[in-house]
Amino acid sequence: MTRQEFTNTRDLTFSKWIRANLPNSSTGYLVTDLDFVIFNYVSKNLLLMEVKIRGSKLKYWQSELFNLLDKCLKEGIKAPYNYLGFHLISFENANFKDGKVYLDNKESSEAEIENILSLV
Repeated sequence: MTRQEFTNTRDLTFSKWIRANLPNSSTGYLVTDLDFVIFNYVSKNLLLMEVKIRGSKLKYWQSELFNLLDKCLKEGIKAPYNYLGFHLISFENANFKDGKVYLDNKESSEAEIENILSLV
């Protein structure tokens, strides 16, 4: 059974620590989080996923960084592992029920996204 979420709140203590203690972005130092790394240890399928809500977009530098990671994984992954790419899920509002959803900037459906994220 999939482990359940413990809370509906995110502790930002470490995020605040990073901002206070590590180099400023003006030095070229950039930090982002990646929402999901999805892996099936039986099929050896792997994908990366970022989720945006309320019409939010990837920042340019975030897009460039995720494209770099995508390229590195595509070029460097070796059998028996299968890299199924980086995917961006964008919700018009907050979820499948309150507006449109986009997969990699194309309008999509909950069923299509479920299929892709199931790693089949």
